[in-house]
Amino acid sequence: MTQFIVLDETRRNPDLRDRVLGVLDTVAPLVAEITDLPLPATVRFRLLAPKAWREEVRLYQQRTLAKEIGDLEPPEIKAGRVIVKVAGFTLPLVWPLVLGSTQEAKDGQCETISTPATWRHAGVLASDPALHQVIAHELVHQVQREARSGAVWTSLFPHKHGLGRASRKSISYVLEGHADWADRMVTTRLFDTPADHRKARKSWRYRLHDNPLIRRLGPSREAYELGGAMIERAVELHGTHTVNRVWEDVSLLPRRAEIADPDAWVRRLHQD
Repeated sequence: MTQFIVLDETRRNPDLRDRVLGVLDTVAPLVAEITDLPLPATVRFRLLAPKAWREEVRLYQQRTLAKEIGDLEPPEIKAGRVIVKVAGFTLPLVWPLVLGSTQEAKDGQCETISTPATWRHAGVLASDPALHQVIAHELVHQVQREARSGAVWTSLFPHKHGLGRASRKSISYVLEGHADWADRMVTTRLFDTPADHRKARKSWRYRLHDNPLIRRLGPSREAYELGGAMIERAVELHGTHTVNRVWEDVSLLPRRAEIADPDAWVRRLHQD
């Protein structure tokens, strides 16, 4: 049985903690059924202030590089440090756009970190379907993490871990596309129509950050929308069992040409 833990480290949102727990109880069985993947033994969500969220993401990026550094050449180490440094500079710009980050914590536990301030700016707290969508989406990422094998999924240098003819872009298409497809399925079951948090009323702060320049530094809508359509097509044709092969076999990640031609990826996924 899965244990749900929600930690409100802002100490300002006690009602929200209970609300998130209630949503997790509701969406978890649907996520497991729809994805055909098992839930983790423990699911942890942490509610943080924006500054604390930025620090947790920055430290995770540093830990990711540290794990790989022994297998990297000096130029790659230098490049990795630049990547982490630049990413740290972008966090103050993108935080109002990031509704959740699912990553490995310092203690090795997978967790989702979110800021109630972001949810408020994005209009998620004022929309029950949108909140269910966001929490279901991040729960799918925790389920994916349980199913995935190999370092390619989190590496700063995925080509060193068997990425082969796929591109780094294909990883985000599969991860975000799969979660996008699943959260639409979950919210359709609950509300008879798929939730879309993008339609929620946004604050001026959100609108200020939601521009093409900053979007290039943060979440890619293309990965969610086109990736979601790609996963939906694959499931329609061949079922979740076929799609779920990708978590253990990175050779099945979409190749560069297949991102533009999802049907080609779906055919290879079924045939290989």
